[in-house]
Amino acid sequence: MYLGANLRIRKLGLCAIAGILILVYFYSLRTASINLGEETISMKALLAGAIRAAEMGGLEIISVHNDMRLNIESKGRTKEGVNDPVTAADYKSHCAMYHALTAAFPKITVISEEESKECDKVNISDLKDSMKYLEDYNIEDTLVNVDDVTVWIDPLDATKEFTENLLQYVTTMVCIAVKKEPIIGVIHKPFESKSTYWAWVGHGLSSNLKNYISQTEEVKIPVLIVSRSHAGLVQNASKLAFGENVQIISAAGAGYKALEIAAGNATAYVHMTAIKKWDICACAAIISALGGTMTSLSGPGRISFGTSDPIVLNSGLLATMRDHNWYLDKFSNV
Repeated sequence: MYLGANLRIRKLGLCAIAGILILVYFYSLRTASINLGEETISMKALLAGAIRAAEMGGLEIISVHNDMRLNIESKGRTKEGVNDPVTAADYKSHCAMYHALTAAFPKITVISEEESKECDKVNISDLKDSMKYLEDYNIEDTLVNVDDVTVWIDPLDATKEFTENLLQYVTTMVCIAVKKEPIIGVIHKPFESKSTYWAWVGHGLSSNLKNYISQTEEVKIPVLIVSRSHAGLVQNASKLAFGENVQIISAAGAGYKALEIAAGNATAYVHMTAIKKWDICACAAIISALGGTMTSLSGPGRISFGTSDPIVLNSGLLATMRDHNWYLDKFSNV
């Protein structure tokens, strides 16, 4: 009896030890998966957050416009001698976009045109419900190492035109680059209804981009869309490149111009002076997703959007939906 009791006690002890070991094993697996999750990020969740952030920035811009308290300041003058303004809308949009993204995705690097100024006065929304923006899209998710991700945001593109009430040019933009390549772009037009455009290269497009297909017909007359601030410079160079058989459209905002290219309303977006990468990253991703190309106008063709890359592109810009090398060759002879 005594011996049997000891055997039963030992069996119970062994079972208890085995149970503890099993619990420790599964806990270690759970911990490992958590640690893995901290080092990777869902691209689908980041896309949804980017869409929401761009629209949040747009709401701040609308609010400042409606209050008529722009608080216009100046960052100085561009190389073309044009005033480079910044407004309360720029700062408030930055606060809403930047802090919402960094709160939801604390490990990512976010590069913004603006700085945080009086952000305590701006309501920073939670991005946890952002996935609803993708409910109608069948998009397969991808996990990416968080160290490979750089997010570029432009809280208010076309600030000068915003101060002039040329609101059709105004956009907010978010771009997600992976290993220096722009793969997700969001362009939001706050003063137009249902006008958030997004694309994820190789995965999907917003419904309002579905009809923006690469142009296949032969270009008979080049139609170049260029910045309002240096239209004369591009016009002179374009006539040297194409002769008199060229049409120039003057517009503002990189986001606006990129969407005009995507829609086929112009055949090439040309920029001949320095431009900041938060202006063009989302544009590059959307044009690429639609089958087009964006490169520098001169120098190395590829534009790198990594965390440690220069924020300024000094070699000009060319974006097209087709015949890209033909345009490059034309401008190389100017």
